[in-house]
Amino acid sequence: MDMMNLAQALDTPGAYLAGSYDLVVIGAGHAGCEAALASARLGHPTLILGMNLDTVANMPCNPNIGGTAKGQLVREIDALGGEMGKAADRAMIQFRMLNASKGPAVLSPRAQIDRRQYQQDMKHTLEKQPNLDLRQGEAIMLLTENENGRPAICGVLLRAGAIYRCQSVILATGTFLEGKIIIGDCQYSGGPDSQFAAHGLSDSMRALGLPLMRFKTGTPTRIKRSSVDFSQLEKQDGDPIVQPFSYDNENDDLACDQLPCWLTWTNERTRSIIEANIDRSPLFSGSIEGVGPRYCPSIEDKIVKFPDKQRHQVFLEPMGRVTEEIYLQGMSSSMPEDVQLAMVRSLPGLQDARIMRSAYAIEYDCLDPTALSPALETLGVSRLYSAGQINGTSGYEEAAAQGLVAGINAARQLRGQEAVIIDRSQAYIGVLIDDLVTKGTQEPYRMMTARAEYRLLLRQDNADARLTPLGRSIGLIDDKRWARFQQKQARIEAEISRCRTTRVKPGPRADLVLEARSSSPLRQPASLAELLRRPELDYACLEPLDEGRPNLARAEQDAVMIALKYEGYIRLEEERIRQFRKLELKRLPPDLDYQAIRGLRLEARQKLAKLRPMSIGQAGRISGVSPADLSVLLVYLQTLSGRGGDSKHESR
Repeated sequence: MDMMNLAQALDTPGAYLAGSYDLVVIGAGHAGCEAALASARLGHPTLILGMNLDTVANMPCNPNIGGTAKGQLVREIDALGGEMGKAADRAMIQFRMLNASKGPAVLSPRAQIDRRQYQQDMKHTLEKQPNLDLRQGEAIMLLTENENGRPAICGVLLRAGAIYRCQSVILATGTFLEGKIIIGDCQYSGGPDSQFAAHGLSDSMRALGLPLMRFKTGTPTRIKRSSVDFSQLEKQDGDPIVQPFSYDNENDDLACDQLPCWLTWTNERTRSIIEANIDRSPLFSGSIEGVGPRYCPSIEDKIVKFPDKQRHQVFLEPMGRVTEEIYLQGMSSSMPEDVQLAMVRSLPGLQDARIMRSAYAIEYDCLDPTALSPALETLGVSRLYSAGQINGTSGYEEAAAQGLVAGINAARQLRGQEAVIIDRSQAYIGVLIDDLVTKGTQEPYRMMTARAEYRLLLRQDNADARLTPLGRSIGLIDDKRWARFQQKQARIEAEISRCRTTRVKPGPRADLVLEARSSSPLRQPASLAELLRRPELDYACLEPLDEGRPNLARAEQDAVMIALKYEGYIRLEEERIRQFRKLELKRLPPDLDYQAIRGLRLEARQKLAKLRPMSIGQAGRISGVSPADLSVLLVYLQTLSGRGGDSKHESR
């Protein structure tokens, strides 16, 4: 397929000009929804295209939002002014705070979601949004024009012939590009949940010189609730206190009628069934070409790769309040249907299970994310952005985060403003995007707390403190929410100061409170802040010793306690961030000729020329660029500075 401009497209049979927009978003999944809402809310006429409008914001895999590191992403999306957290709060059917027994750096909210309610809610949000049109249709070609010697977006062509003129496009196609469904020997063209695959757009991207990869993901079997013997399963209730994702709901009572989840385990019979049929697995027969996710393997992959593990967890999760479908978390598979049925019925409590939807694998085309700038704009095509699973990621939360950033930056480019680049020290969103565009990925990328080197400061509880001022400056935080945020931060700061100056005297009353927590008695007066640094004490237990305590919300109390209890560690992390930012502020000219810099190794020259890092810090995170190469770059920048050539490159 050759590149095509608007005039050529209009000459094709059946084509017609259907309208004009500032921005067209291709795909109405989690990335597309956030991108379109951000653009429209920033005042730009926006069109979002979905293959099927009944599956807007679909959850074709697990019916939950949040989880380890993913919960942090959802709170960051909300702090910036995105929509996912609000929709999740409205559709929540169970809440759990993961890693509750560990420190605050890894606490992660996770909610079981009513899948259909979430979809309907998000679709209605799109429909009500000013400046936003929602349209069912399949984009098959990107239309471009020459701008300063390289292609630039000017429109999109749909399969039925409609042409939409636009200034920018965001690709948010999920797993639809040339999608192939695989169930044993049965393979056919298709997208998630038996939808049509998207054909043509991959060829259009290749014609524009964009590098594509082939990845694979999958989804487990769904079974009928009434066919499960729950007496053989371990019940898992939600937390008694439901904590919202959205800061808009922080002080509201979100108590809901939570539905339980259930736990069962694979066993020796499950293993025997898989081993006896492993030759029928497309994963091991060579039928699957795409690379699958390492951190969410299929059950047959687990059995083969972990032969010494006696059993594997399988969670039974409800798909919603008004459906009998149960999702088997941990039983992703591409085995033939008869093998799937045998595997499922080998599990305790599922001996008579009836399958409603078979598990399947799906292969799809995606973009090599190193072809993107940190603003998520393609390096080879002006005004073309990309977000979500098309960038090689997995997960609804990772997709939504990228969609929000792409929508913001596409809108800012339209207005002639600088892109918003969130760095690794500011947010998990920054870690996610920096990893993608700097390091790339050889498999579907999943966000994890271990990827964030500054996770003590990038907690789920303080996402608003970190990012709401940025959301306000962008224009996505309204006056009411901004005032509420400022009041909250003022109360927190005032209470931190008060705890540092309020002292508790030794005596029987103090001894009684401290003894109840197995804490040593006071020998001399101590401030509340000093007491809070004791691991066994918390803010709530000190209330009997604190008569002047103000009435703070639970989230504010937690913020005060964390700030004081981990003050020393936070100070060390802040110093590390200061050192990190020194390298981030040493900017590299975008047109730097790396081949002309003596001392750089060949691999470093090639990688730097391809990825075009914005700073010394980003260059240092590129695989193949050594500390010695960084030293050469620093010397080169000093040489430029001596010529007066890089003053503009050392500040943001």
